[in-house]
Amino acid sequence: MLSLRSNSKQSYRLHGKLQGHSGAIVRLQASDDGKYLASGGTDGTKAWDLHSMREIPGPTWLETHGATTAMVWVKREDNMTLALVYGTQNSQLVCWQGFKRGVWPLIKSAEIAGLAFDASSNRLAVCHRGGVIQLWTVADSMALKFVWSQEFKNYVPRAVAFSQLEGDERSVLVFPLYGGYIHTLKADKGTVADSPWHISTNIGDVAVNAQKGLVCVDEPSSGANLYALSEPHVRTTFPVNTTPGKKRRLRQVALDKDCTTIVSGSDHGVVHVFDRRSQLVEKLRVDAHEWVQTVTVSCVNGARA
Repeated sequence: MLSLRSNSKQSYRLHGKLQGHSGAIVRLQASDDGKYLASGGTDGTKAWDLHSMREIPGPTWLETHGATTAMVWVKREDNMTLALVYGTQNSQLVCWQGFKRGVWPLIKSAEIAGLAFDASSNRLAVCHRGGVIQLWTVADSMALKFVWSQEFKNYVPRAVAFSQLEGDERSVLVFPLYGGYIHTLKADKGTVADSPWHISTNIGDVAVNAQKGLVCVDEPSSGANLYALSEPHVRTTFPVNTTPGKKRRLRQVALDKDCTTIVSGSDHGVVHVFDRRSQLVEKLRVDAHEWVQTVTVSCVNGARA
């Protein structure tokens, strides 16, 4: 983990290393308060306390669920308890809270690609690579209750997110891996809006801040593109070079809470940290010979990390 030095606008330093996974790490997700980190991959899911830098006893269950492929921290506005929801390669939706765990299988088994939670409505959006998007509510007990399901033919979802507030509800945005057609699903019944917006690129990953009205998209061949949710035109491109001859893989991207910082991985061992306004970049070298596919950003002990 890398954190920003308190006496400098730039210059990150190594804060610590978390060790425990035995396989590739596919996703990282920090809690909004910066206290916890979830990591998921081929050997299951782990949770970490970022203050003590220790693993939290809990959710490492591989069993028949397969690799962990998506995750989100969940906290209802009327309940201070934090829970972790994660999706697996075998289409299992898992909610872990303390010593409790619940498992909900999705229809048409396929890898769960994206999760998003809206605290104002206590709703959880899910998508998997079989073209299925589902909406669930998160009960006070942290049990998941099914609301609706929508299925797209010849469409591979990569991520889901909630839109800006429309009246008293937020719609569900669905981002595809290929083709660039982003669909909007109405929150009440999952009906599809007439006209999707189109961004003309493949999508490696998505980070959305609905309050700021911004979405950051990983374009695997060029870097991170920043869009406004109100218009499908690139506002700014933050370039991330690719290594000639190296196979392209998806890179995770992240936005900080204030949308001042954009973070992207790379295929050459470097984490790219961009200032959104100045477009200045700080390159944090992790390993020159390894992929950096998974990144997340939060504020830990008062410092950006």
